[in-house]
Amino acid sequence: MFNPVRPRRTSEEIILQIQQAILEGHLGSGDLLPSERDLAESFNVSRSALREALRVLEAMGAVTARRGVGPQSGTIVGGTGENPLSILLLLFVRLRDVPLVDLMETREALETLNARRAAAATVPDRAHELRELVAAMDTATDFHTFQALDTEFHVAVARHSGNSLSPLFMEALREAIGREMLRAFPTLPNWVADRSRLVSEHASIATAIANGDGEAAAAAVAAHIHGFYTRILEPSIEAGAAPPTASSEVAELARTAQRRRRVS
Repeated sequence: MFNPVRPRRTSEEIILQIQQAILEGHLGSGDLLPSERDLAESFNVSRSALREALRVLEAMGAVTARRGVGPQSGTIVGGTGENPLSILLLLFVRLRDVPLVDLMETREALETLNARRAAAATVPDRAHELRELVAAMDTATDFHTFQALDTEFHVAVARHSGNSLSPLFMEALREAIGREMLRAFPTLPNWVADRSRLVSEHASIATAIANGDGEAAAAAVAAHIHGFYTRILEPSIEAGAAPPTASSEVAELARTAQRRRRVS
């Protein structure tokens, strides 16, 4: 009936207490935590154990460390705008060997919902933003740039859906699929033609959303995702194209984060 009790590391106990304080509402987004010295005294722990706990919480997106001196420095509750779900899902997919088709089916279900809701929403400059991204995709000359713009387009649709969780899940799903996209693009015999087709598909989605036609937008998204998988990804997997290295994947995550910070 009972299991052996596993002693916790000091840093784990600190993490659990700060998490509990957030969940119970004692700490909220934007709150400044006490100084490192005061926190270490409150927890009755060493400052090295405290720093380890804060680094883990920062990686989780629960807190942000602001360097420097003065009232704007210190550790605040809340993330920097980057999405910790992306790296967590990426690791889970790799470790559990999740089939790509499962990711694509999940993505299709989420994106059709996003497209319907985005078409029904009244968001200023919605159509302008999507069309600008489509135009930028049409002039992208390298695979990394195209993929980044492609991701921004689908995240924008998710954001315009009005569901605050959709952009987070969309970013995480796209990062998880991104490895296979970078593997597939170089194998295409005619990248320019395929890029034009993909741009046209995105333009159809943008037009349907701009026209407020939710069903047409959902159908265009479903056709785009299904076509991309069967026409580009599946043949690449069957051909056994060499995947990008782990370091290049991490570098791309870093580049994406930097682009998002510049935009914000």
